[in-house]
Amino acid sequence: MKPLPSPSRSAAPPDHAAERLEQAALRYLTRRDRTEAQVRAYLERAGAAPTVIATLLGQFRRRGYVNDAAYAGRWVEARLTQRPMGRDRLEAELMAQGFEPPTIEAALARAYAGRTEEELAQALLRQRSRLQTAAKQATLLRRHGFSDDIIQHCVGDQDS
Repeated sequence: MKPLPSPSRSAAPPDHAAERLEQAALRYLTRRDRTEAQVRAYLERAGAAPTVIATLLGQFRRRGYVNDAAYAGRWVEARLTQRPMGRDRLEAELMAQGFEPPTIEAALARAYAGRTEEELAQALLRQRSRLQTAAKQATLLRRHGFSDDIIQHCVGDQDS
């Protein structure tokens, strides 16, 4: 006599499904820093219910696994160190990462508190000192998101 078929394993009790989602989200978080929006999108793609997502995000915030303000600050500092850029471009990149506007403003305020955009533009020009013409320097600064006023001031300073 054949044994009775076992119930489907895909219909796991809700507790097990939530645990699996939490474990998957934790693995996702261990790869690198993530914004709350990125974790939310990951959980949505994994099929989590909105209440489960809200619960998990709350737990992750309390544990310190998701902290958009701290992450934005670290990201901005690393980005400006590796590749100096204008405030507008940096703001656009933060928005693309999924940070909320108040978090972006706070991160930008901290990042630019001890330096000016002009200083960052000058640093970029020093890094790329092989660019000899004002037109090439202006193009470089424009690509990095510096305003026309900053470009004019920096390229004008280079010519004198």
